Amino acid sequence: MTMPLPLSLPLAFLIGGIPFGFLAVRLLLGEDVRDTGSGNIGATNVGRSFKGPWRWVAFAGIYLLDFAKGLVPVFLLAPALPVWSAAAVGLVAVAGHCFSPFLRFKGGKGVATTCGVMAALDWFALVIAIGAFFAVLLVTRVTALGSLVLGFALAAAVVLREPSTAFATRWPVTALALFFALFFVWTHRSNIQRMHAGRQARA
Repeated sequence: MTMPLPLSLPLAFLIGGIPFGFLAVRLLLGEDVRDTGSGNIGATNVGRSFKGPWRWVAFAGIYLLDFAKGLVPVFLLAPALPVWSAAAVGLVAVAGHCFSPFLRFKGGKGVATTCGVMAALDWFALVIAIGAFFAVLLVTRVTALGSLVLGFALAAAVVLREPSTAFATRWPVTALALFFALFFVWTHRSNIQRMHAGRQARA
């Protein structure tokens, strides 16, 4: 199913804006996830709201749902659109997650939804970036640091996988990956401050 870009963009924003983490904690625990830990609605903070093995079930479930918010708009709404249009749809989906219209334009940090977008646009680069994320996580046990490394590894993998096309026919994907790397620095700015102060929570 391919939709015209003027329809795909607002629909992608609404899909991206569905606050699965907020809804899960509210419906299952009767709590507001924004009052827990970092106050974020993403998978990592949702996991902190649950106890024992359920925290990992909650983390995995919300991560997959947030991942789907990036994958579905690009994969289903824009499969036959030009690559720049598909990249625009992906960007808007991530914006919906980070600035959810259902939570007064506040939301998550965009990592899982970005991974969903890149799974549709450049899955090989995403695999490399996820590998870098887990390498950092295993060594440091700091999810935020792993997410920052994932962003820059994703951009590097997009460029280095096919240097001849990265800034030619594939420039929209390259530009999007570079933007996400810098955007993660902004969405993780409070984590960066805590890491600098030695107060960042570990997984």
